Amino acid sequence: MSFKGGVALSEYILEMKDICKRFPGVLALDSVDFSVKPGEVHCLIGANGAGKSTLMKILAGVYTKDEGSVEFDGKRLEHVNTLDVKRAGIAVIYQELSLVDGLSVGENVFLNNFPRKHGTIDWATVFSRTEELAKELNQKIDVKAPVRSLSIGQRQLVELMKCLNSNAKLIVMDEPSATLSQEEFNTLVKAIHDLKKRGIAVVYISHRLEELYMVGDRLTVLRDGIHVMTDEISNVTMDELVEAMIGRKVEVLKKDSTDTSRTDEVVLEVSNLSTRKLKDISLKLHKGEILGLYGLVGSGRTEILRAVYGIDPIQSGEIKINNVGVKIKSPRQAIAKSIGLLPENRKTQGLVLGLPVWENMTMVSLRKFLKRLSIQFGKLYKECNDYVGELSIKTPTVHTMTRNLSGGNQQKVIFSKWLSSGAEILLVDEPTQGIDIGAKDEIYKILKRMAADGNSVIIVSSELSELIQVCDSIEVMFHGRRVARFDGDDIEENAILKYAIAGGAQ
Repeated sequence: MSFKGGVALSEYILEMKDICKRFPGVLALDSVDFSVKPGEVHCLIGANGAGKSTLMKILAGVYTKDEGSVEFDGKRLEHVNTLDVKRAGIAVIYQELSLVDGLSVGENVFLNNFPRKHGTIDWATVFSRTEELAKELNQKIDVKAPVRSLSIGQRQLVELMKCLNSNAKLIVMDEPSATLSQEEFNTLVKAIHDLKKRGIAVVYISHRLEELYMVGDRLTVLRDGIHVMTDEISNVTMDELVEAMIGRKVEVLKKDSTDTSRTDEVVLEVSNLSTRKLKDISLKLHKGEILGLYGLVGSGRTEILRAVYGIDPIQSGEIKINNVGVKIKSPRQAIAKSIGLLPENRKTQGLVLGLPVWENMTMVSLRKFLKRLSIQFGKLYKECNDYVGELSIKTPTVHTMTRNLSGGNQQKVIFSKWLSSGAEILLVDEPTQGIDIGAKDEIYKILKRMAADGNSVIIVSSELSELIQVCDSIEVMFHGRRVARFDGDDIEENAILKYAIAGGAQ
């Protein structure tokens, strides 16, 4: 605390004190304190459902707090909406970017705030100012190009340019690296350092804990709606951080050659399969096996799952299930063959968020609860509640809307859907994307349990450490081709990376 002219001046640009927020049946925030200094990167972390998003939505004017106070840049923020907050100098970049694909970079930067000259939009100023903003971030970008033509990393930077154009003094970044390549992430880190030099504060939210040590100055941990700790990042080890987030030490699952449920029985065989994006793919999946698919973005990992599940047309090749050739031309046919898919985007492809938990759990298996054309709800609810217990799904009831669950719990609902359906082969795309470390641990246990029960799993993941931790074997993809396979004790990180990056070339 400093003084000027006898008036106390806070060292913080943002001070949120004793913030409480209640939803029906849930105390989402319980007397939470959170403060940010000018020009610092303050990392806000916690497990899914800890209250991070709720706190930031209160700051952004999306939610109204029930108790507490918010002061920003020396002024009290009361009864504000999103526009008031933006005018005050607070900008939020959500994980789902709020850009209009069909408009140019410049149009997106000035959307709803176009400069005018002689009664019409001053396009010269729009594009010249956008170019200046790009230079401020040390970026070369065509300001007249449509946003749809940009990479994810470039779109992220356009969001930053929007913030700068609105004269933001504090920028909230919600999972900014979730879909970025390593090169794009490096660009983002540099942009964040440039923001700090200009005195702009950043609230950085991420489940990738290693990133915090690369960009952050201080951190605040929330758990179950309660403030657990605030400290300099340099004072906190990774293990201490994990324990603060989840309230316990994480059990690290280590895969070794004896830790397997794999048998010699082949349940899925793909031979010389080609699609528009795959060339001559052959692989085998055994009963009780967890098989990993690894490669860089665009290598063809997800496309294998899409072909097997009947989404992408097969141009040539053969698929056998239990040694019998099959033709799978749609997801419906895949489901009939006891194949299930956990897609990369659980919110738009894996769930119907507007339906309750029980409907998402049983939408594939509803027929087994029918008797004389009537649903046996007692039997249905019992099974759903059994899965809530078995998979440790945190939900008030099975009647809770699925959108109200955290990301990790939504993912568990999808697992329960396929368990209920009796799927024997599970295709899993990015099982822990956007999920905190505690929930990851639980997802890994579910996968291992499914394999132990005789199911077979194929996992696509961008996190090689994840695959090494849970998989019996790893297939490596490069430019639409399968270039290597590693089994058991032969699974080795550097060798896998060599094939993924260069196709095995020296």
